[in-house]
Amino acid sequence: MSLDWMLSAVCAGVDPELWHGAGGTLTKAKKICAACPVRPQCEAYGRELEGSAALKDRHGVWGGTDAKARARRRKQSRPAKADRDAQILRLTEHGVSPKEIAELVGVTDRTVHRVKNTTERSAA
Repeated sequence: MSLDWMLSAVCAGVDPELWHGAGGTLTKAKKICAACPVRPQCEAYGRELEGSAALKDRHGVWGGTDAKARARRRKQSRPAKADRDAQILRLTEHGVSPKEIAELVGVTDRTVHRVKNTTERSAA
């Protein structure tokens, strides 16, 4: 992912501690983010950095969102389990590797193998 967009960020010259503080400092950070032209890219970058980390391991403000808001959006953007499993199986049938499937669907390699194995056992 290219990070050129960061050069256009409103926060580029502001103390980075403001985005990783607590309480009132996070409120200030969110206000600064509100007028930023690269807010969507920043929020997506924050979610990418955090990956599937637990909420307690997420911190700071990215794109005007705090850790709880990003966790909530990530959860809402995940496909329903049945849809996700069907997508994994379709990709498997088309010869896509488990690692590639995991990246495409946004799950771990272990989840891909679990879905495949569960389906194979059901069919037997």
